[in-house]
Amino acid sequence: MIDTGRYLIGAAGISGFGSKSTADEVTENCDLRSTTAIITGATSGIGAETARVLAKRGARLVFPARNVKAAEEAKGRIVSEFPETEIVVMELDLSSMSSVRRFVAGFESLHLPLNLLINNAGRLAHEHAITEDGIEMTFATNYLGHFLLTNLLVRKMIQTAEETGVQGRIVNVTSGIHGWFSGDVIEYLRLISQPKCQFDATRAYALSKLANVLHTKELSSRLQQKIGANVTVNCVHPGVVKTRLTRDREGLLTDLVFFLTSKLLKTVPQAAATTCYVATNPRLVNVSGKYFTDCNETTPSGLGSNSSEATKLWAASEILVTQHSKAAFDPFS
Repeated sequence: MIDTGRYLIGAAGISGFGSKSTADEVTENCDLRSTTAIITGATSGIGAETARVLAKRGARLVFPARNVKAAEEAKGRIVSEFPETEIVVMELDLSSMSSVRRFVAGFESLHLPLNLLINNAGRLAHEHAITEDGIEMTFATNYLGHFLLTNLLVRKMIQTAEETGVQGRIVNVTSGIHGWFSGDVIEYLRLISQPKCQFDATRAYALSKLANVLHTKELSSRLQQKIGANVTVNCVHPGVVKTRLTRDREGLLTDLVFFLTSKLLKTVPQAAATTCYVATNPRLVNVSGKYFTDCNETTPSGLGSNSSEATKLWAASEILVTQHSKAAFDPFS
């Protein structure tokens, strides 16, 4: 009850910010004119606001997007507000591992530095679907595509940090819903990656968000063990906000849920605050492997805190991203 009360009134935590803080407010004193940032899912919602605020602070932005037209429109809106902003739009479908590889090759050909990677894109699909790589669509889009993207870009981030002396940061956008998942992570993914299965869209989404948390934990451990890797990774729960994430689940029931929880909803600028805080705040130098909500560090679920689960998922993910197209999901066969 105390935590709920603090949330509703927007009481500030140790960071000086709280649930009512906005992305503009948490970045007020930031100068990002020497920063290059890749932001997935920047065409709408939390990602678009994150991009707008980072552009306001001077960052060069790269927009990977499945819908290039929508990304160009998002770029236009930002440039109209901040004319000096440099934004590069590139095609990327996170559900396709070959598309991820093409994007990274294209980005590397630009010879740009990379200081900041924000893995923000996500989807909550109602219908069961399998990707060209044989993986359940929600998991592939929300987690596995970002896993491969991050692994392919982290060398560039380490290089940039070494050349500039400025610590690189990776931010994984997850959700408090990750705590809704219980059970065997790999076995459930195996189940829902079959063409025919009993599909629970909410549980599949919770699994993908748990995977974001576990990815953060394991990647942080690996970066800390690598000599000279001046890069951190943290994950954030942005809060409850009605964005295009729910576009596949519009209807009376969804609208009713959002109406009943309206007092708990954040505005988009408030929802983008934690991402922007973790991406830019100087207090978080050398802070890595942590989970943030309302711009303050907190604790993920028990499963999300499990190091052995994180290691196990990483091993399975490495196999999945190297399998041939349409391979059946069986990482331990």
